[in-house]
Amino acid sequence: MNKLIVISAIAALSSGSALAENLNVGGAVESVCEVSNIATTHYFPALALGNTKTVNFDLKCNDVDGATLTLTTSEGHLQNADHEDRGVGYTAHLTAGPYDFTLSAEDGTNDQSAFQSNGGSNTLATTGVTGMIDLEVTQTPVYAGTYADTLMLTVTAN
Repeated sequence: MNKLIVISAIAALSSGSALAENLNVGGAVESVCEVSNIATTHYFPALALGNTKTVNFDLKCNDVDGATLTLTTSEGHLQNADHEDRGVGYTAHLTAGPYDFTLSAEDGTNDQSAFQSNGGSNTLATTGVTGMIDLEVTQTPVYAGTYADTLMLTVTAN
């Protein structure tokens, strides 16, 4: 009978006295995907075939999957202020770290885009990379007047 009481006491002490709980630990890091240090106005004082301009910028994106860079031309060429169909073509060649692509804005088709997507990297996420857009006039202007286009640079996390 003494043996039965001891076994019962051991069973009572060991059952239910050690409870396990899970503790969930987490956190969040704010997403940063941005272009900075970019001048927004670039003007060719004497518009001519072969003219070039360089636009510098900084790019940073901390998305582990990387980012997609997109260049979009609003007017599809440098549009004449007096007549929208009388434009002058140009190209915009973008380079920034692993990104290297060209947008051709030569035929006046609105909202044309060129883009490239790359995976994430420690450099892109921490210090970022410097980039440039090389603009080049690819057609000879025929008509007098001012010409303009809006070129949009977009960075989107993948």
